[in-house]
Amino acid sequence: MAWVGLFTLVGRHTWPLLKSELDMRCYDCLQEARSDTTGIGVCSRCGLATCENHARVRQVQITRQVGMGAAYGRIPARRVVCHTCDMAETAH
Repeated sequence: MAWVGLFTLVGRHTWPLLKSELDMRCYDCLQEARSDTTGIGVCSRCGLATCENHARVRQVQITRQVGMGAAYGRIPARRVVCHTCDMAETAH
């Protein structure tokens, strides 16, 4: 067991938290009764944690207002979405 530097106050005693208690778990994996996967990111659409199997990383063109028009960045940004939100966004 790995101990981390964070502590929680329980009654009058301070107990250290285990690293496993701080790990982010993938919501879709938990729905599938799999608790062994660690989340790698948070869906930018719904806010749920997602693992590398359920995450989709999409490129987004960044725009900013310049005068009466818009300027686009040369390098696209990344956006993490979960599998469910990705299917909803790309459904026709």
